[in-house]
Amino acid sequence: MVECLATEHNEIYRGLPGLEVPVGEALVSLSNMWDAPAASEGSRAPSEFRASRMNFILHFGFEASTEESKKLFQSVISFSRRYPCRIIALCPSRDKNATGQGIVCKIFSECYIGEGQGDMSCCEAIVFGYTLKEKKYLEDQISIFLESDLPTYYWPYRFDSPENLSDYQSFFKNVNRVVIDTASEKYQPHMLDIAEPEKVYDLAFARTLSARQSIGQFFSVFSAEDIVDELNRIEIVTSVDHEAEMVVLSNWIQSVLEDCGNCVDKTKPAESISCSLSVDPQSVPTLRFLYGNGSSAECVLDFKSGVAHLRANIGGDECAMNAAIHLLNPDDALAESLFFG
Repeated sequence: MVECLATEHNEIYRGLPGLEVPVGEALVSLSNMWDAPAASEGSRAPSEFRASRMNFILHFGFEASTEESKKLFQSVISFSRRYPCRIIALCPSRDKNATGQGIVCKIFSECYIGEGQGDMSCCEAIVFGYTLKEKKYLEDQISIFLESDLPTYYWPYRFDSPENLSDYQSFFKNVNRVVIDTASEKYQPHMLDIAEPEKVYDLAFARTLSARQSIGQFFSVFSAEDIVDELNRIEIVTSVDHEAEMVVLSNWIQSVLEDCGNCVDKTKPAESISCSLSVDPQSVPTLRFLYGNGSSAECVLDFKSGVAHLRANIGGDECAMNAAIHLLNPDDALAESLFFG
């Protein structure tokens, strides 16, 4: 059987920018990029703007298209302008017979000029193409390219199954946080076999920050006892465009209601409130709280217009509020996931 190189049938690796170098020379070549002289007399050399704060591993799965991968790579580059980091991009060969040249790589660097005088930031990336034969050695190989003594974050993207992603246990164990986006994946975080599930953070959840803040502010006018009193269930309806965000919102609301129940009666665990979600292509994302005592509440989250309409009659108290909401943009959602979530 003829062996293929790691670059064959590896459209993602070939599609990402960078200068191809031997793996053993990648760090030296990257250092030489930064050692370039200043562009003009009186200006500062690129090396003066190189100050990584973290390592960021971007790991593409077989479900990722070339165009998706290019877009995501550029998104992380954009993120690194605000939060300088060394990006490690991992691109597996799609061909199961690709066993010849196990790991190949290319290097990439970019400097971004800001609005202020002397305001510039620089980022760097090492892009690896690898074969499935090298899968079990990948973490050991990659570890030498990470900046030492800096936190490391891991974003696996578009793997074909949670089982295949769970095979990369070494990454899960040795990173500070794992980021996924359930809007793009076929699995939920709880389906991953990971020793520390608290490391996993969903970008869909991060994007709902303003909605969660508005809902929390609105319900704070009611007592916890009245909020959970005879609350039977929550019905959620959403368009498919916002299904991932509404799923994480439903999980968050159930968790908050459980905390409310525990505050009201500390003698026994709070009962879980049932929550149903249905998809309607024409629907604006809506949460309805259904009670058995005449109370009611509804939250209409119109992300497209940027307005939330909230109204409730709970415990005999009536309240209505409109609030500005939005889904966080990719850079802000990633920062929320890594640093503040």
